[in-house]
Amino acid sequence: MMKPGIEEQIRKMVKATTSEAAIDEWKDASDNQDAPLYNYRGDHVEQVVQLAKHLASKTDADMEVVILAAWFHDYAKPGLGGASIRDHGAASAELAEEWLIKNGFGSPTVIRVRDAIKKHVGLTLEKPIEPIEAQIIWEADKIHKLGLIGLLQYILNGIRIQPGNGLGDFHRQLIEFLPLASKIAESVSTPRGKTLAYERLRTLQNLVRILGIELNIDGQEPR
Repeated sequence: MMKPGIEEQIRKMVKATTSEAAIDEWKDASDNQDAPLYNYRGDHVEQVVQLAKHLASKTDADMEVVILAAWFHDYAKPGLGGASIRDHGAASAELAEEWLIKNGFGSPTVIRVRDAIKKHVGLTLEKPIEPIEAQIIWEADKIHKLGLIGLLQYILNGIRIQPGNGLGDFHRQLIEFLPLASKIAESVSTPRGKTLAYERLRTLQNLVRILGIELNIDGQEPR
C-alpha cells in the first residue's frame, strides 16, 4: 500500500520540473522561428473571410463589401495592425476607411464596408442586423467560434493567454462556454448560416463531451 500523500508529493515535483523545462522549450521555439508559433488573429480573420464569402454566395449580398469588411473586421485588435482598445469595431472601421480611400475605393463602398465592420461586435443578437452584409460579417465571425475549429483555436490561443492551463482546465472552461455557444447559434438568421451554426454547435458539444470522457477515465475530476 502506497504511503499516504506520496503520490501528491510526486505529482507536485513532476509538475514543477516539467513546468520549468516547458517554459524554456516554448521560449526557445519562439525565439528560433521567423514565424509566430501560432498566429491566432491572422488565422481567425482568414477563416472568417472564407465563411463570409460562403454565406454571401447564398444571398443577394454585395460580395465586394462582404470580402472587404471580413478582411478588416478585426484590424484594430492586438496582433493585427493596432493596439488593444475597447470598441474594436468602430476603430477597425476607421482604419478600413482610411485604407480604402487611400487605395481608390469609392464612397458608397467605403460607407457600406465601414457600417458592416462597426456592427459585427457582440456575441449574441436580439434581432438580425441590417443590411445583409453586416449580418453576414457578424455571423461569419461568430460561427467561427463553434465546431472543431472553434475548439482548436480556443485551446491554441489559450496557451498564450492562460499559461499553465491543462486540458482539464480548458475542458471546464468549454463546458461553461456551451450555454453561450447555444445563444450564438440562436442569433444566426441567414438560412445557410443557421445550418452551419447548429452543425458546428453539435460538433462542439460532442467534442466537449468526448474530451470529458477521456479526461475522466476513472470517473474522477481531472486535475
